Amino acid sequence: MKKILNTLLIFTIAVGFSSCKKYLDINENPNSPTTSSPALVLPQAIVGSASIINTYNTNFFYPGGFSANIYGVGGYGAAITYAYSASNFTGLFSSVYDNAVDYQYVIDNTAANSSLAYSTSIARIMKALMFSKLVDQYNDVPYSEALKGNALLTPKYDKAEDIYKDLVSQLTLAIKTINDGQAGTVANTVVASTDPLFKGDMNLWKQFANTVKLRLLIKMAGVPALNAYAKTELSALGTTGFLSTDALVQPGYVKEAGRQSPGYNSLGFGSDNARAQSQQIPTKWILSFYTLTGGGKLTDPGRGSVIYRGFPSTPTNQLGEENTTTSQVPPTGFSAWFTGVDANTPGLGVAKGPSQGQPIMLAAESRFLQAEAVVRGYITGTAKSLFEAGVKSSFNYLYLNQNGVVGTGKDVDADVATYFTANAGSRLANFDLALTDEQKIEAIITQKYIAAA
Repeated sequence: MKKILNTLLIFTIAVGFSSCKKYLDINENPNSPTTSSPALVLPQAIVGSASIINTYNTNFFYPGGFSANIYGVGGYGAAITYAYSASNFTGLFSSVYDNAVDYQYVIDNTAANSSLAYSTSIARIMKALMFSKLVDQYNDVPYSEALKGNALLTPKYDKAEDIYKDLVSQLTLAIKTINDGQAGTVANTVVASTDPLFKGDMNLWKQFANTVKLRLLIKMAGVPALNAYAKTELSALGTTGFLSTDALVQPGYVKEAGRQSPGYNSLGFGSDNARAQSQQIPTKWILSFYTLTGGGKLTDPGRGSVIYRGFPSTPTNQLGEENTTTSQVPPTGFSAWFTGVDANTPGLGVAKGPSQGQPIMLAAESRFLQAEAVVRGYITGTAKSLFEAGVKSSFNYLYLNQNGVVGTGKDVDADVATYFTANAGSRLANFDLALTDEQKIEAIITQKYIAAA
């Protein structure tokens, strides 16, 4: 009996000690979990992608021809000299891989569960999008052996064309998986609140994937060695359709530190009301697409007035020109060169307000990609209609405020009609004047460039 009691006592003490140890373990922080779930990782990964894409956009203001240096400021470095080195833009390289790890985690932990097929597909699509950005910037990068953590610390570099081919395959698989899920009997949904991009609309996800695939294949078709492959894939794009709405990530941005729209944070004002990009102004080149003054190419007061401060008299400079004037310095209270009187006056254009959605692909780009593909004979359609729809989509996005509502006094249809009439003599706007395929492509690419501004 004594042995039994002793055994019970020892067991009780052991259990009590174990419970006490767990209770008193101060090294476990419930606010910093070591594991997570795909349902939590996926939405934050999408938001992370939006931030990275915004960084891509802002980092290339100078080489893209959108921005120039201003009076009385130095330190522009490679932006002026073009002496870029391996130390430039390194954050873009590492941040994409960090982001892609999250998507791979979702894929690895959902692919075997048919009820999570939508989550798997979304992760595949976003991973493909981010690697396409990486390849476009760096060409050959680690891919097939990447994202394996400590299991493989020195992944090989894959050829850009091989990566592109696999991205096309991944997008095709994602679309098929969504189709299978929609046709199947297994309950499969993505809650709108956990999808900051398309709010659980899987048809939009398919169209987005198809549009990203179209962008990849158009580039590949221009390479002789990849032309046959690309044309075969282009002919198999199917009836999924392409994006006809702006792809905007919107997790609920608000004017708070670390929570406001990355686009507005970079182009307008920070949450502390400090203006951004105060040392940049538009180039003479980019303004030439909005005003005929000074030998401009097109006149576009509709879009120009909602993008640029003081349009059409917005100060400009030529990148690298340091013999400048004080008039290039933005007045106190104004953002650098985007519309908006101060941080508390949200507007239209590109820098709309702290709560604006962050674009990762605009409907305008989708339309222009389709128009280009039609001209080149890759897909069927009417190039002129797609071209004009692209211009209208650009006006529509720029005329929206941060809440997604067309600004007071703005009329998209009327201003688009005015634009085409005012530029009726230019083949860059009047598609009927573009008589050869080369001229048609020039018009399409020009308008796509304007829409990207």
